[in-house]
Amino acid sequence: MDGIELLGWWCTALSVAFVWPQVARVYRQHTVDGIAPKGTLHGATASALWMLYGLATGDAAISAANAAVVVAMTLIAVQQVRHGVLPLRTAVGTALVVAAVGGMAVAISPTVVGWLAIAAGATSVLPQTVHVLRAPTLHGVSVPTYLLLCLTTLSWATYGVLIGDPLVVVTNLLVLPCAALVMTRTWAAQRRASLTPLEDTAFA
Repeated sequence: MDGIELLGWWCTALSVAFVWPQVARVYRQHTVDGIAPKGTLHGATASALWMLYGLATGDAAISAANAAVVVAMTLIAVQQVRHGVLPLRTAVGTALVVAAVGGMAVAISPTVVGWLAIAAGATSVLPQTVHVLRAPTLHGVSVPTYLLLCLTTLSWATYGVLIGDPLVVVTNLLVLPCAALVMTRTWAAQRRASLTPLEDTAFA
């Protein structure tokens, strides 16, 4: 196994792992504050399309990694539905549309579903990026998830350079600055929130 193959497995492992701190925070803290419902649906859509692409091309690593992300996004969506920020009808409708469009794309050609996956993946963090600029509280957002996402996209971009695949490079470099922005704003907001009670007590 050479260095490039090892990097590929590293990228795959990160792709499976990055979203789980967010799932853990949602269920541990019992909050979805600051998590964009459209971002959850967008992320699940991108991963579902990549999963279909992996199945169509016989790539078990792509299929498994993205199936794990779909499960994680579904768990987050369930909590968003329970908290009333994501209508159940919207979540179910999105799943049905993705299944139908993805199935038709696979029937036409794996390349078609691949391009759909690239388009969805490259823009998957945009809804959350916009949301963190407007949300009054970001308590439910996981900083480790977006730190891992930064590492994941940087690793995939490096892998793309090494294998000479510009699509992999561009897709991940588009996600990287958005993930970094979400991470830094969330960290700053949560830090301010943790310090505020102490400051209030000090001046009481």
